Amino acid sequence: MKTFFRWLHENEEINKIPKFPKASFELAWRKTVDKETQQAIIQEVKKISFQTNPKIWLGIKWLATYFNIRPGELLNIKEGDIDLKQGEILIPHPKEKRPKFVYLLPEDLRLIKSFPRGFPSLYFFRHPKGLSGAQAGHRFGNKYLYKWWKRACSNLGIEGVPLYPGTRHSTVRELRKYRTPEEIKLASMHSTNKAFERYFQVEPDDLRSIYEDTQTTIERPHDYELGPSINK
Repeated sequence: MKTFFRWLHENEEINKIPKFPKASFELAWRKTVDKETQQAIIQEVKKISFQTNPKIWLGIKWLATYFNIRPGELLNIKEGDIDLKQGEILIPHPKEKRPKFVYLLPEDLRLIKSFPRGFPSLYFFRHPKGLSGAQAGHRFGNKYLYKWWKRACSNLGIEGVPLYPGTRHSTVRELRKYRTPEEIKLASMHSTNKAFERYFQVEPDDLRSIYEDTQTTIERPHDYELGPSINK
């Protein structure tokens, strides 16, 4: 609403921008899975979808690998956004409002090269010919990858883990074992601490280590030096 009224003001449709009340909110926590479970789900996705369209599995794999990209941004990638020579993808219209790139691993670059290339204006994640209920060449729907993720989870008896937390958020939590929060935040390209802290929490082992310190008795020599003089 603020943006809309600012636009009206800039175009001289209104004389001044009205005052808006401050809205407070709290970001919800999301359920994640460990890396082993995440990889099992991704392999199940590959098993059940590869014959339909290998890009279903590839899209979900990328969400778990390149955690700086959101599902909506992923689906909006076009053939022309992919630079095979540089091994990178330009993310069109990222939420952060600044240029964002995905720097491809060699294995993913080889996978892309194995697919038939289309016109630059075509979406990379598009339906192939001969697929019932989907028009060839059209972009994946917003819930298309989630549908396959959910089916794979059901096959494995896993409940309550949506696509985004199960890929991106689970990956970030696993990375905490090897990288600092600052490094992970830099790679995630989050613009605010709140968005980053939504899923990046203190690890249980870190908390246990802190709690263990509360059980440690630290002897301070001056306490014992004061003892005798007080008794006297």
